[in-house]
Amino acid sequence: MKIANNIKQRNMKFKNIIAVSVMSVICIFGLSSCDDMLNSNAEEVVDTTENFQNVYDADNAIWGLYGKFSLLAENVVVMNELRADLMDVTPNATPDEVAINSNTATADNKYCDPTPFYEVILNANDILTNYDKMLAENKISKEDYDPRYSDVMAIRSWTYLQLGIQFGEVPYITDPLNSIDEINNESLFPKLSLDQLIIQLIEDMEGVPTLEINTLSTYYNKTIQDNGKSFYLNMQFINKHLLLGDLYLWNDQYVQAATQYKAYMDADDEGSSKPQINNKVSGWVWAGTNEPRFQICYQRYKDQDVTSFRNMWKEMFFRNSTDVTSSGTMSLQDEMIWMISFSGTSESSSPFVTLFANTYEGKYQLKPSAYAIDSLWEIQVQQSNGFVFDGRGRESSFDYVNGEPVVLKYLYNYYDIYTTDDNKTIHLNYNTISNPYSKTGKWFLYKAGLLHLRYAEAANRAGYPKLAYALLNNGIKTNYDWPKSDGTLRADKEGVQYTSFPPANDSVAAEPYPDPFYLDARQNDDPYTYLRSAWRDNAGIRNRAFLLNISKPDWVVNKADSIEWLEQAIIKEQALECGLEGHRWADLLRIARRNNKEGKGSVSSYMNKVVQHKNNAGGSGVSAITDNNLFLPMKE
Repeated sequence: MKIANNIKQRNMKFKNIIAVSVMSVICIFGLSSCDDMLNSNAEEVVDTTENFQNVYDADNAIWGLYGKFSLLAENVVVMNELRADLMDVTPNATPDEVAINSNTATADNKYCDPTPFYEVILNANDILTNYDKMLAENKISKEDYDPRYSDVMAIRSWTYLQLGIQFGEVPYITDPLNSIDEINNESLFPKLSLDQLIIQLIEDMEGVPTLEINTLSTYYNKTIQDNGKSFYLNMQFINKHLLLGDLYLWNDQYVQAATQYKAYMDADDEGSSKPQINNKVSGWVWAGTNEPRFQICYQRYKDQDVTSFRNMWKEMFFRNSTDVTSSGTMSLQDEMIWMISFSGTSESSSPFVTLFANTYEGKYQLKPSAYAIDSLWEIQVQQSNGFVFDGRGRESSFDYVNGEPVVLKYLYNYYDIYTTDDNKTIHLNYNTISNPYSKTGKWFLYKAGLLHLRYAEAANRAGYPKLAYALLNNGIKTNYDWPKSDGTLRADKEGVQYTSFPPANDSVAAEPYPDPFYLDARQNDDPYTYLRSAWRDNAGIRNRAFLLNISKPDWVVNKADSIEWLEQAIIKEQALECGLEGHRWADLLRIARRNNKEGKGSVSSYMNKVVQHKNNAGGSGVSAITDNNLFLPMKE
């Protein structure tokens, strides 16, 4: 296999990455002498027989693994977006990119080489094996072992899931290789189908010692400096609850998926006398002093006036990871859950400048599809004023630069930022780049909007379409404020404004949904029943974007119809909220597989119907998706 030839040098590459990453971290944290570090070569720094001696070595190995993991950014985004309907090629695209776009890729295509993914996996296997040895030799305590082992297993599992989504059948390797030839031995490393792989990954993640955040890590709540920039490290690391939730969602275990998603959201509220609203997709009307929270809005009483338009939604792509929570303010942590930052150095360079920018160092190889622009973002209708556009699209996720459509959300650290209006909406100056040669940027892996839509997908399929509707549209409080029999609302807020079945009569409280579908949005200023519940400011995905609710079509007449309709509405909304972020192909495939199990057509026919939107909108040409090209051919 080509994998074997490329992985021969994986240990040295891994050591070099760890050495570069660890050098900056150790010098800042004071874990060792900087002079000693600078005088050590890469093999001396991370030789596997010498450098798994204590928890600091264990943490440095994880940090090095993330350095290798960050190199997957281009592959993940290109394979998940260019293969789907929201991204297209430009005349500058490479032949490999054109083939991925048109579903005609052959095994020699750059993106069909699984080596970058297996380098992460095999390095993770090395680390896990060394962690086990450290524990057996009492070089690390069980308390320190548990979260670190779990972190590395999560990265390995996430990487395997991506391989399965793209290639359909992959060798499943869990041990370090004694000989490089072993990778060709299918008796040692059998190939697993996507169905088999998902079940195996669930077993792996259910078996980790802990799903909780690794607060014992050397890097927890720490900030490092790199290339003159500060990076908050917590945001760099995968959340294990969300990964397991996604795996359950792929396996149609909806209650289990929702349980994991809610476990993450509930963790924000623990230990607080005033329940937190982190990652709750909050929003309120901008009244001058009340700053919007990653939302799109108009100044109070001026929603008919386009000059009072305020777009804070797009700031989630601009703010730095060090924009952490402080009292009374909304920070990036309240929206962005998992984000890899690129400092702009040769060791940490964003691949997205080359792919998407059409000025200076950009080669402008890929662009948002005409379908995504004209048939998704540009046809959304705003509340009150009836303006037709989606603030998450134009000048946010994409824009026209020199007359060409550009994927914008990855370029907020490339172009210079300015504000010219009283509303303080940030804009990008496409003609001014302070340092065009420093390819800084970010890879957005998981944010609150995605979490809510995944949770809504799980809740809907679990039999709670009303909850899914509320999360998708205008929030919990609005949809669960149960009226009395005369149509008036209950003034005391007892028995209402939390997710529940309707009350039997005016004198009976509503029956709450079972956990994990119980969300409390009650808010009451009465001095005797004062309430400030965690979901009180939940706005709903579309309401936060100041868009009208999605109207229920006439054919939806029962609960089963509602579930079917809402699933398609949720996936469509995910294109609007999270488009071009590397989720689209996977999301479509998950729905297609689910429909196929229910006898609603083949997986490939569903995928083909959606992806052909690019052709129908005048795209660059997409061959039909069939069972033969649904998965990429893996380079041997």
